[in-house]
Amino acid sequence: MNKTPTKLTDNSYVFTAKEVTTPNKDSPGICRTVYTHVANLHNLLSDWEKLKEKGTKVTKSVSALKLHECTDDYYPHQLHPLMEMLLEALNGLRNIVEGVRIINKQLKALAALDKSNDRVVFTWTIQKFSTTVDEICTSLSKEIHLKETVTENLAHCRNESLIEVYVSAWELEAYYNIEMSAYLFADIGLLGIS
Repeated sequence: MNKTPTKLTDNSYVFTAKEVTTPNKDSPGICRTVYTHVANLHNLLSDWEKLKEKGTKVTKSVSALKLHECTDDYYPHQLHPLMEMLLEALNGLRNIVEGVRIINKQLKALAALDKSNDRVVFTWTIQKFSTTVDEICTSLSKEIHLKETVTENLAHCRNESLIEVYVSAWELEAYYNIEMSAYLFADIGLLGIS
C-alpha cells in the first residue's frame, strides 16, 4: 500500500493570517468603474461636439435663408426641413445631457460610498471626479436650455441682429467650456475632445 507523505517540519501548526478584502478596499473595482464612467462621458462629449457642429451648420443655413429670401409675409419652404434637422440635433443633445446626468448621479453615489481620500486613478480622488462631472453636468444643462430657446425662436425671428445672436449662441457655448474636462480626460489617458 501507498502511504501519504507527511511533513517533517516542526512548524506544522503555524497560522498565517490573510487579509480579507472588504467592500471599502475594493479599489480595483472602483477604479474600473470610475474609468468606465469617465470613458462614457468622453464619448458623450465627443458626440456633443459633433451635434453642436451639425446644429451650427443648420443655424447658419437658416440665417442665410431668412436674411436673403424672407419677406414680411412669406416663409420659404426650405425652412421646414432645416428646422427639422435642427430639432433632430437638439434632441440628440438632450439625450447626451440625460446620459451625463446619469453618470453624474452614479459618480456622486460612488463618492458618498467611498469615504477614503485615496487616489482612485493616478492623482484624482473619487470626490474630485464627482465634483468635476457635476460641474460639467450643470454647465451642459444650462447650455441645452439656451439651445432650446434658440431653436424655439429662430424660425420666427425677423430681426437680422437677433438672428445672428441666435446663430452665435448655438455655435459659441456660453456655459460649457470644453477645457473643463481636459484635465479629467488627460489624467486617465484619453485624448482630448475634438
